[in-house]
Amino acid sequence: EKCDPYTYDKPVVYYGSSITQGGCASRPGNSYQGMITRRFDCDHINLGFSGSAKGETVMAEYIAGLDMSIFVYDYDHNAPTVEHLAATHKPMFDIIRKANPDLPIIMVSRPNDCGGTEEVNRRFEIIKETYDAAVAAGDKNVYIIDGRHIMDGIADSDATVDGAHPNDLGFYCMALRIGDVIEKILKNTGKEK
Repeated sequence: EKCDPYTYDKPVVYYGSSITQGGCASRPGNSYQGMITRRFDCDHINLGFSGSAKGETVMAEYIAGLDMSIFVYDYDHNAPTVEHLAATHKPMFDIIRKANPDLPIIMVSRPNDCGGTEEVNRRFEIIKETYDAAVAAGDKNVYIIDGRHIMDGIADSDATVDGAHPNDLGFYCMALRIGDVIEKILKNTGKEK
């Protein structure tokens, strides 16, 4: 039989690494997007690419053309260097924002300290620079989640299979934190259930 329509017409679009792809979840429904979809009864498009999402201009242009309700991006892990992240993060945001001036955009840094604390801190600062520049320009529909603390108080060191990729518990933590921001967006737009 045909299923009932989702509560929200437009999907949430996610772009990022193998974590976004759902790698190491025990089943597809245990990716953080699957949990968020069930929480809000909203469809999603998963553009997670293991090792390949690097903030490419062609991907930003493709995403900018999608009909979506919210955009979440967290390709931090796939940016091969801090310099690469710095060179691509804001340009990707700018391309998507120019085409979608009212779209809620959530930026997420890597959800663990894989790579060393100093590097992870610098990567977060680069993402925060994109966020701060948007806010300074008057953008009221941009959000940031500090991945360094996404597991705090719930899973801590028990949330990954290898220090980088979340297990089901780690994905639950991500779904909770990202989902709370999505809930805030839905309340602000008057679209909550």
